[in-house]
Amino acid sequence: MANNAAKYESHKLKTPTTTASAAAAAALGGAATIPGAPTHTRTVSVQSGRSLQQKFYENRILDRYTAQEPKKVTLRQLVLFGRQLTEAKLIASANYVRSELPVRLAHRISDFQYLPYIAGTNPHLKMVYDLYWRAFDEFRKFPAIKSLNDNRRFCDNVKTNLLEHSQVIPQLGMGVAECADLVSPEEIDRFMHQMLVSRISRRTLSEQHIALSEQNERRPAGFASHRIGIVRADCSVAQIINDCAMHVASIYEDAHQLPPGTAPQVIVEGHTNATFMCIPAHFSYIVHELLKNATGHVIARFASRLESDSAAEVATKPGEPLFPAIRVTICSSHSDIVVRVSDEGGGINPEILPYIWSFTHPLKAKCLHNFHSVHRMEARVDEDDAVPPLMSFGFGLPMSNVYAKYWGGSVNVHSLPGYGVDAYVQLPRLGMSSRTLPTGGRISLWTHN
Repeated sequence: MANNAAKYESHKLKTPTTTASAAAAAALGGAATIPGAPTHTRTVSVQSGRSLQQKFYENRILDRYTAQEPKKVTLRQLVLFGRQLTEAKLIASANYVRSELPVRLAHRISDFQYLPYIAGTNPHLKMVYDLYWRAFDEFRKFPAIKSLNDNRRFCDNVKTNLLEHSQVIPQLGMGVAECADLVSPEEIDRFMHQMLVSRISRRTLSEQHIALSEQNERRPAGFASHRIGIVRADCSVAQIINDCAMHVASIYEDAHQLPPGTAPQVIVEGHTNATFMCIPAHFSYIVHELLKNATGHVIARFASRLESDSAAEVATKPGEPLFPAIRVTICSSHSDIVVRVSDEGGGINPEILPYIWSFTHPLKAKCLHNFHSVHRMEARVDEDDAVPPLMSFGFGLPMSNVYAKYWGGSVNVHSLPGYGVDAYVQLPRLGMSSRTLPTGGRISLWTHN
């Protein structure tokens, strides 16, 4: 590792970088300025006969970006900024995103540079590195946005990158699975956590700006609603839970060839009228994963009922459920939303319980190899066409926790041996919290002895 770091320092060359406009910096709290304005158009790939890795080691261009800290952005800031949108504000938003994306990508590229050599040469991790470098190179060279036409071209560029980067999670999963015997699980988990936290931040900025741009096209005179871009200011907790419950039920009924309505019932109780500020796609992912785990464990525990005529009987006796219900309790305070998901699935295996938040513990190695069957994954509910809905990756709970922590919340699980599980999601109601983004630096990923 020391040799790699020394080699890195000795081979870097200075290269001028690009700038973020002052308007973009003011748009969402002030992005740091990078000196040197660009004068050329969008570049899709690095124009060099050398490999992307060689290019990195031969210049110091990342230093100008990793010297800056990514700016925290809360949901409340996104809503207040986008509520009364004007052309000037939209252009400022575009320039803010244009200036922030290279900074956030640069820190993650830097993380790759401090992987052990054997891990850094893994083809899957190398592919993610190449994707990040190309995106970094494109965004740092993209010229300042000065008009709505410029913004349309920028949005097209961002959409292309979002689509290309839908490969990142499967590639990371396969890469760390193949490195599981070479690097400690704790250090790989830290690496994965940094990658995924930064990924959420970049996609939130990108998708929010694209959504604002599309809303502006539909209502160019400015608009005010409860849906500001991808953020919902009055998201119904019960509605999200019910939607996820219906989707999970259909998945298991299809998989086990059960009559409609025979999957474990989800009973929603408590403060069922509660609303809060959130990105519905993120909250839905968390709830969906918890309900999917609960449903799967309940069906597995009472699997003997599937081998009898019980399922057929339930179709004619709706008052007699085939499985015990899953209870979801909503608690709303002035500052927080708490959701509890309680099941009677028998609890979590004590051997697995200490590692449920890990992405890469050896007990999850078989699950990680399932990423070889998946070409893209965006950690969303609505991607059944790309991700087999019941295929296990050992990824759902850790990713749910990353989502919750990013927005200042948490996910906790309490196993009741022989009975079931109580899972808790806590999130701020008012959207005024967000996680400080990890900055680049030396990630010491030591190999096992």
